[in-house]
Amino acid sequence: MPAIIQNAGEAAAVVSGEIEAGKGIPRQVFYDRAKSCFWYCNSAGCWIAMTKDALTSRLKRDGYRRKLNDGEALSPLDIRQLEVMEDYQVSYAGPLAGHWAGLVENNGNRILVTSSPKLVTPAKGEWPLIDAVLRGLLAHEDHDQRAHFHGWMKVGEAALRARQAQPGQVLVLAGPRECGKSLLQSIITEILGGRSAKPFQYMTGVTPFNSDLFAGEHLVMEDDQPFTTLAARRDFGSRIKDMTVNRDQRLHAKGRDALILRPFWRVSFSLNDESENLMALPPLDESIMDKISLFLCRKAEMPMPSVTSDERAQFWAAIRAELPAYVHWLREEWTVPPELRAHRFGVTHWHHPRIVEEISGLAPEVQLLGYVDALLFDSPAPGAWWGSAEELQRQLTGGDFRFARQAERLLGWSNACGVYLGRLAGKVPNRVKREDAHHRAHRAWRIYPPGHEDTPY
Repeated sequence: MPAIIQNAGEAAAVVSGEIEAGKGIPRQVFYDRAKSCFWYCNSAGCWIAMTKDALTSRLKRDGYRRKLNDGEALSPLDIRQLEVMEDYQVSYAGPLAGHWAGLVENNGNRILVTSSPKLVTPAKGEWPLIDAVLRGLLAHEDHDQRAHFHGWMKVGEAALRARQAQPGQVLVLAGPRECGKSLLQSIITEILGGRSAKPFQYMTGVTPFNSDLFAGEHLVMEDDQPFTTLAARRDFGSRIKDMTVNRDQRLHAKGRDALILRPFWRVSFSLNDESENLMALPPLDESIMDKISLFLCRKAEMPMPSVTSDERAQFWAAIRAELPAYVHWLREEWTVPPELRAHRFGVTHWHHPRIVEEISGLAPEVQLLGYVDALLFDSPAPGAWWGSAEELQRQLTGGDFRFARQAERLLGWSNACGVYLGRLAGKVPNRVKREDAHHRAHRAWRIYPPGHEDTPY
């Protein structure tokens, strides 16, 4: 049997065997049964996918004899190929976010990781350009968000470097066009190993295939299209919860069986801060509040010229040159303040009040209250409405109401009206009140007209 070697913590098979004395150099080879190809580690330590014919040539060069001698059914070269195919199969071969090149056991699967993230080497120094970018983007007069960002970045970088499965919130950067959001995402990518992938189409159900996401530690979304339905926003929220919390993720490549692996991911999402663009974000219900951080970005002058292509290239080169100093500062000189620490994510989430206000205005229960006001209180009303959620829904979706079609889409699932009334009772208790008595075998609700928000009932 071929020997097993350990190289920098990575186990791999060595194709040695019966070769002529003094000829050939043992190489590491695995068989990828999903792609029906071989993976060969060359003298530079790079993994190369090979056909059977290409591996045959490689083994001949290493000294394996292909010609049959008298009495032999298989040549030494044929024997080596069969041994690799039978004894050194892997379930998956390719990049795997958060893992270094070599053979690993991942969630019960034998995996050949073919490339590694390239982490920034910390070095003590100054980082004035990065500091200026962060100050311009995140340090507002009313809210300085930099500590929240530093905490998110520090926890993620430390977990990746330690090869630990540490969940992290989705980082949302909302702000005007060309304010530096994409630049900050590029900085995040460099700190997290230099590899990124685009998850939006998979997260929104456009494609069921996601194998490309497993090649990047940083999953990047930028200015993607807003959703047109509440159901789509909720589905997107479910994907966010899955990708931020669950260790095991389903890799599904086209034409191949799905596989459960454990990648390391951090997700960031940059978008414009207008209400229609914020429709790309899920409703902020209790199940997602702690899994998403919302940063409001502002447009500030960049610390170096960045208008022309050459200027942008020079600016980015200067930013990259400062990354070792910034990473050193994060790791050695700065600690997460006690008030920002969180057990599950290492750092607590951050929600800028303005973004919360904008998203709350898009919440389904707020939309429902708007339709209720248009239906019941469009003209001066003598008092409050009283009845069941089912009766209210019938009135809202009736043919005579001018917003009936929109209300029907909003209330398109069972008991939606009752659920949203319950949320409104918690948010605006002086407008919507749950009655103790039941009305026609259903719970009764009392809804007061606008203008009574400050009147206790």
